[in-house]
Amino acid sequence: MIKAAIFDFDGTIANTLFDLQDSINEALKMNGFSREYTFEETKYLVGSGIRILCTRALNYKEHTLEQEEQVFSDFKKCYEKNQFNKTKPYPHVVETLLELKKRGIKLAILSNKKQSNTEEITNHIFPKDLFTKVIGQQEGVPIKPDPTSLNNLILSLGVNKDEVLYVGDSDSDMMVANNAKVKKVGVTYGYRKKEEIEKYHPDYFIDDFEEIIQVIERIK
Repeated sequence: MIKAAIFDFDGTIANTLFDLQDSINEALKMNGFSREYTFEETKYLVGSGIRILCTRALNYKEHTLEQEEQVFSDFKKCYEKNQFNKTKPYPHVVETLLELKKRGIKLAILSNKKQSNTEEITNHIFPKDLFTKVIGQQEGVPIKPDPTSLNNLILSLGVNKDEVLYVGDSDSDMMVANNAKVKKVGVTYGYRKKEEIEKYHPDYFIDDFEEIIQVIERIK
């Protein structure tokens, strides 16, 4: 029986990509770089935290570490300004999460997004007290796919690993679930294509978030 469901954030329960796209393009322009990333291209910048996002965005041409640090600094400022502009939950997410909570399932977020951004956006677009825990990138804790943060979160929720379902859209999500040895669900509507995460052998795939209820009902 599943007693806790843990969700990745970007690309899984929240479509944050438009604001991330606007912020990285703005930061690049501020620093004299002419590259503008499309929506589809931005999908492949995200997933490993905003520092790596900036590195990936600059990898199209030679640049100095000083330039990279400045883009990172400017990106953080741009994202603080933009993060509520276009970001919203994916279809059926809020009502499905409310139903799961009503059924007594503990809900948590585990993201590679900075802790402050994760909390701020969660508080802005989701009902109050929906999640038991909201965990983003924290200083001194390695990001996914390292299992440390997921293992710590499971411990704090007071559940066993066989009572946990982890839901995500990326390779790092599938890998962290494998590394922590918990059941995993891959979503097909997020920032990675289904075939890109199939090789990590998700226990289930869902094409619409509301299907998570059926998945949980199948697991006894």
